[in-house]
Amino acid sequence: MKLKYGVDIPLLSPQMLMTCNYINEGCDGGWPFFHGFFGENGYLVTEDCAPYLGQTKNDKCDNYSQCQPHSKIGNTYFVGKGYGDTSEKKMMKEIMRNGLVNGEMQAPHIFHTYKKGILTQDGIKDLHK
Repeated sequence: MKLKYGVDIPLLSPQMLMTCNYINEGCDGGWPFFHGFFGENGYLVTEDCAPYLGQTKNDKCDNYSQCQPHSKIGNTYFVGKGYGDTSEKKMMKEIMRNGLVNGEMQAPHIFHTYKKGILTQDGIKDLHK
């Protein structure tokens, strides 16, 4: 966003999105595409006002009602023709032309126990052995 607008932009709050985005079907973290719709139809707040907690349990959207609206998303769409039809090259072009790209990764179950090392397709590789 700094490249697009030429000014420092404060960090925006992922916590408020995780807690308040009613479009995301109750998923912790949710789907980035639905966060785009939420940002179009509502607004985003700063990390200073809604700090990241890493969970939504016992968190309520009311906790962020005092936060001032900071940013809105202008248009949400898929890079490529639809879900799953993108590539690194298409994402690079999108960033160059329009700026920010919201993405996701599907983490395998091993992420629940990961603490250190390099996570590979075959498991965790400890660099200190």
